[in-house]
Amino acid sequence: MKADLVEDADRLAKTWRARGAETTRLSPVFLEHGRSGRIVVAKEPHEDEVPGCTTVVLLGAPNADFAVLTASEADAPSLPAGLLPQGHPTIDTAERGTRSSLGAVSLVRCGTRRADLARLVVAMRSSRGAIELVVARSPDPLGDVRDALPERAFGLVAPRGNPGRPIEPGPLAERTVKAEEQARAEGATRFTRVPMIASPEGAGEYQLRLGEGCHRVQIMAAVPTTFPHRATDVDAEARDDAGRVLARDRSESPDARLDFCLGEATRVTVPYAGAAGLVPTIAMDAVWPIARAVPNHWGARTRAGFALALRRRNAPEPTSPPVAESLGVTGPTMVPVTLEPGRCYLAAIAVARGESRGLRLSATVGDRYVRDEVVDRPEGAALAFCAESEEAARIDVEARGAGVWWTFALFALGGGEP
Repeated sequence: MKADLVEDADRLAKTWRARGAETTRLSPVFLEHGRSGRIVVAKEPHEDEVPGCTTVVLLGAPNADFAVLTASEADAPSLPAGLLPQGHPTIDTAERGTRSSLGAVSLVRCGTRRADLARLVVAMRSSRGAIELVVARSPDPLGDVRDALPERAFGLVAPRGNPGRPIEPGPLAERTVKAEEQARAEGATRFTRVPMIASPEGAGEYQLRLGEGCHRVQIMAAVPTTFPHRATDVDAEARDDAGRVLARDRSESPDARLDFCLGEATRVTVPYAGAAGLVPTIAMDAVWPIARAVPNHWGARTRAGFALALRRRNAPEPTSPPVAESLGVTGPTMVPVTLEPGRCYLAAIAVARGESRGLRLSATVGDRYVRDEVVDRPEGAALAFCAESEEAARIDVEARGAGVWWTFALFALGGGEP
């Protein structure tokens, strides 16, 4: 999706340059639901005195839902105090600004009104998303964005409406039993329940000592029996002792679900919010064991990354140690591997250190190509392939982030097709 956005932005900038406009590509922004970001479009001190027009187009995924406030709209009294200077505050509930349609917003100002586009505030209403920005300066308006991006044709947008109150999730005891039954059916072997009473604001924090394995921690809150009461929509996140985010749930479901893996016993902090006041809550932890064949000599974080990658892909569990291992760092790396014709393999990478922002793992076997890419909690990636008559394969790894070190492992799964 990121590549598609960059291609759309390049196509739009090329079309505008052909019309004689001066185009600028600003750095993309990434926002999560309910968060706002401030964007400085122009720093020229006297741009409002320059004749001509300024056009700013913001492009997200076609299903992205966001709103854009210009400088004058952002300075309006009804906006929460301090929105522009602070950055990332929650936008007010009023439907303000220009709302995206098919993931696009186009703003045009000419003459002295160009200063209105000097800074913008973007508020994300979707769960999360990246936004590309294209700025053009031209003597006259450049016309409709649909000329360059016909697939993003947009018109009037109907009001969002009010779907009403969320559905009540039901009794806490029944939800806990169902969650445990589901995890048991998926192969979980250990279960723990930790009760707590939420604060009057519906928030709290669990301090959990969790062992090695892949965990599914679900935070569930009771529903008050009296009316009126606040809706139950629990959001939570899990962090280790170093403050690294292991998992986060900000969905609109009543219960929070956090899936992550640990390579050793770790103290995990789980703050939560969204309960309907001073009500009982339960943290239920379901645990899946890590396959014995997953190496542990690279450290706990690497072991956890391998385990998480295998669970995310529902990959077959390796039963023997890796037949090949390698280390790598940030950027693209090619790893050649030797294969046995007629056998199937599982390739996996896991982060050993650093702050990863994305992992891509691909394998080229003869004329076949398979790939796995992870941008949400990019701690590991995995893929499976089979060798027919090939005796070698090319493994390509691309790691994005700061100071990233990763480990590669190749497991033999047996002969024949999977």
